[in-house]
Amino acid sequence: MKTYHIINPAAGCGGAEAACRRRAEKDAVVYRTTGVGDARRYLAQVLKDEREECRVYVYGGDGTIGEAVNGIMDADAAEIAALTAVPVGTGNDFVRMFDSKGTAREYKLDLLRCGDLYAVNMVNIGFDCSVVSKTAEWKKKPFISGAFAYILGIISVLLRRMGTEMVIEYTDEEGIAHTESGTLLLCAIGNAQYYGGGFRAAPIASMEDGLIDLLVVKRVTRLRFLGLVGLYRVGAHIKETGETVDRVKDVLSYIRCRSIKISGIKEACFDGEVRPTSSFTCEVLPRTLRYMTEGKIDGSIVRGG
Repeated sequence: MKTYHIINPAAGCGGAEAACRRRAEKDAVVYRTTGVGDARRYLAQVLKDEREECRVYVYGGDGTIGEAVNGIMDADAAEIAALTAVPVGTGNDFVRMFDSKGTAREYKLDLLRCGDLYAVNMVNIGFDCSVVSKTAEWKKKPFISGAFAYILGIISVLLRRMGTEMVIEYTDEEGIAHTESGTLLLCAIGNAQYYGGGFRAAPIASMEDGLIDLLVVKRVTRLRFLGLVGLYRVGAHIKETGETVDRVKDVLSYIRCRSIKISGIKEACFDGEVRPTSSFTCEVLPRTLRYMTEGKIDGSIVRGG
């Protein structure tokens, strides 16, 4: 099987080159990205004429994985190209959904189509999106690492007036349409469960169920926010049944959806990448992306259901 190895030299944790050397065969295609959007452009180009099954290794964080997914979809190569993520980024949230220690396995994962973008992990609007924007600003300053930049990003947003005006229209699991609007703290649209370096925002989300997990948090005081962060980080704000725990019922909603439209905003964060937008519609594409976990290097592949 032909393999493509996409290296993001700017990945937060480093080690991408060494990780690639341990995996790439002698005749493998190795490509180093040169900036934001380059992984998507490159894969869209090289995979459009690919006819045989191939494997795409991505050495980077969630943003690079998101770009690779978009490149595969742009090339209409979802049936032949299997993605494998090698986590050398800062957050590495996408890979938290998989067991990396067992036998290598292939999955067919849902994707979220948001206008001309595809998201495999999570879309964020409001507080979380602002944190990502501020983190990117702090990263440009000397001697500030990715993890420390994220902490500074949170502090920067907490010092501002919190809350984002937005309109959320969604069709729930039963096909019933709803609308929610106002000044909200945040909105998280989950295909997977984690973001922000381990925050488990959508703790019952599955990437194989054909549904979108929608989390909406009303604007709260800073003191109330700080008191809820611990629950939110470990996913204890949602029960296994999908109900919110009593402590957050008054400020948090969790809904499993078929489709979602967001409007009245200025920007949104798609798999860790912030983009300006006033509105977008998000729909689920069931079992679209081929994904292979590594397990042990050179391990056998177990095909998923």
